[in-house]
Amino acid sequence: MNQLAQINRILIFILLILVFLYLGAPFLIPFIFGIFFAFLMVPLCNVLEKIKIPRTLASLLSTLVVFIVFGGTLFLLITQINLFVSDMPDREDKIDSIIESTQNTIESITHLSLGEQDEILEERSGQIIEKIEPYVTGFFGDMFSMVFSFFMVLIYVFLLLLYREKIFDFLLMYISKNEEDSAKEILRKISKVAFHYLWGRVQVMILLGIMFFITFISFGLPYALLFSLFGAVITIIPYIGPLLSGLLPILFSFVFFDSLNKILFFSALVIVIQLLESYVLEPLILGKQVKLNALIVIVSIVMGGLMWGLAGMILFVPIFAIVKIISLSHPGLKPIGFLLGHGEKEDFEI
Repeated sequence: MNQLAQINRILIFILLILVFLYLGAPFLIPFIFGIFFAFLMVPLCNVLEKIKIPRTLASLLSTLVVFIVFGGTLFLLITQINLFVSDMPDREDKIDSIIESTQNTIESITHLSLGEQDEILEERSGQIIEKIEPYVTGFFGDMFSMVFSFFMVLIYVFLLLLYREKIFDFLLMYISKNEEDSAKEILRKISKVAFHYLWGRVQVMILLGIMFFITFISFGLPYALLFSLFGAVITIIPYIGPLLSGLLPILFSFVFFDSLNKILFFSALVIVIQLLESYVLEPLILGKQVKLNALIVIVSIVMGGLMWGLAGMILFVPIFAIVKIISLSHPGLKPIGFLLGHGEKEDFEI
């Protein structure tokens, strides 16, 4: 009976956490983004303070770096998207040619005439648009919300950097004196590994963007900067992101390239770059200690998408990674770290 009561308490606790995450999304999303950006900026802030720059100014300068890098990337991405959309009418003839060629291929395989295909397309197009519209609206709504919240994120970054020692001391107040040294070491370790995960993810995105840009420029793909930026940024969402980052330029290569051999060679190279990112760069830069297994990644993406939309798909993966880090730092929680982790049992020793 006691065991059943304990299980019920655990289930109720999990349910309360899920309700808190769902209802608290307007506050939690910018705040957690602020925490992650603050993790990234702590080393820079420490360096500035070591050269006798006051903490307030050091925190402000570090926040300014976040604004310039991430705000500049977002601005550049939006500018490139606007340029792409404004140039699309000039590509209309090429797109019509591809559609016509596709229809002819379908006719030769299925024996459906062009007229019959048009009728089917007209019948289905309304249903397709009706189903896609909520997702598109939700996507752009999330994007607008994230842009609108960006300045709130900057405020959180500044304040978290400014009061980081106070927050550290606050957490230690709940630890007994006998365990204080051990707790300090665990908190420092969590901070170090969390930074390693976040900075490693940024490095992978930068390297992927550079490889994409060089490839796109070499093949003469228009809007190379747009596809490179999008390809690098979207990979922050595991599995789904890398798929979209390679699929879009490959699809548009059919519009922009005239030679089938060139399209096939370009597609093969893009796939090689994606495999290099997934199986070489990520293991090399991130390592096993901060990686999650595939099941947990999918669960975190789905759960994050259901609860927080696009922001949740981005944030829940590093949140689960930090939960794994905390679990591995506490003997009683190591089984959870093992469940979330990517390697074998013997790999999980921190």
